[in-house]
Amino acid sequence: MVDLSKKRNGRKINVLYPAGGNKNVLRSVNGIKLKSGTGRNGKYITVQETNGQIRSLTLSKVVSSLS
Repeated sequence: MVDLSKKRNGRKINVLYPAGGNKNVLRSVNGIKLKSGTGRNGKYITVQETNGQIRSLTLSKVVSSLS
């Protein structure tokens, strides 16, 4: 699996992430990576989904990278 924090900004990503951030049900997140960083809870990336929503994803919760 590619470390998503090292992937360049503006690249397309397709990952699985827990629905609501903490459930055992996974949802697919498709979009463009806007930025990455390190907060007090660990590394994260910010993604703009294809429908226009902007989401912040914690990398420790990303289950699988599909691309």
